[in-house]
Amino acid sequence: MQELGGGVHRVTLPLPWALDHVHCYAVDDAEGWTLIDCGLGMAGTGRRWVQALAQLGHPRVRRLVITHYHPDHIGASTRLAEITGAEEIVQGRRDRELTVHTWLDPESGPRFQRYLVAHGMPAELADRSVGDEEAVPLLPVEPTRLVDEGDTLDLAGEPFEVLVLPGHADGHIALLGGHTGRLFGGDVLLDEITPNVGRWEDNEPDPLGRYLETLGRIEELAPAVVYPGHRGVVERPAVRAQEIARHHAVRLDEHEEALREGARSAYDVAQIAWGGTLGFHEQRFALAEALAHIERLERMGRAVEIEPNRWRAA
Repeated sequence: MQELGGGVHRVTLPLPWALDHVHCYAVDDAEGWTLIDCGLGMAGTGRRWVQALAQLGHPRVRRLVITHYHPDHIGASTRLAEITGAEEIVQGRRDRELTVHTWLDPESGPRFQRYLVAHGMPAELADRSVGDEEAVPLLPVEPTRLVDEGDTLDLAGEPFEVLVLPGHADGHIALLGGHTGRLFGGDVLLDEITPNVGRWEDNEPDPLGRYLETLGRIEELAPAVVYPGHRGVVERPAVRAQEIARHHAVRLDEHEEALREGARSAYDVAQIAWGGTLGFHEQRFALAEALAHIERLERMGRAVEIEPNRWRAA
């Protein structure tokens, strides 16, 4: 738990991966507190939330906000709703559609396996990857309010505008304070590391193109500070957005070079672009990120699809 000022408290919960934590936020409000994001749905998360709320003085929580449907942000949402009794559960409209498609549809596992194999992953590894996804503890809550770009939420007497900032997730929402310029950013902008931008089975083509537009929008909006889902508070968001855009320019060059070296599938490109450093858990994320870069290269005229799901450098 860390107090960040202005009524904002950061609640950091553990994750069982290389990225070993996720930040959630509790916003003080006399009308009832707002909690932003929920943590992974593993057994200890509910207990840790009970401890965190006790440290905060057992406040009345009136609202939960989910920035996006990834497991570390939505996984414990049903349990947290039970603990707090929050009457308002806020989620982006598109993000709810993806939640249903990805986590609540029994056909999502077979679809994902076929997708990985189609993009070059060996069948046995794809089967293990799907099993690993299905083992992620997750029980998404039913939202009571779906929001869109331009909607507003009142947090501690300040109007916060809902922004839809795709790239990391198609329906990712963030909340921008109308008076202070604070941005509750989820995984849109991170310090020290870059958000995964992957072309997954459940999202639209060219997520990297949309993410670069998101970075340009953050640079233009120039929020005062970003409270992110991982690592440190982003103190200079516009500068950080520029840094990440430059990072992806370099990664595009590296992915194009992998195609020039003879890689044709997203899986093969990922093996070259990541230099053989991938563990089991990272393999599917690297494939999805490689595919996002290949699709961007194709739209830039730097790659050509020579047959379904296979490319070469232009």
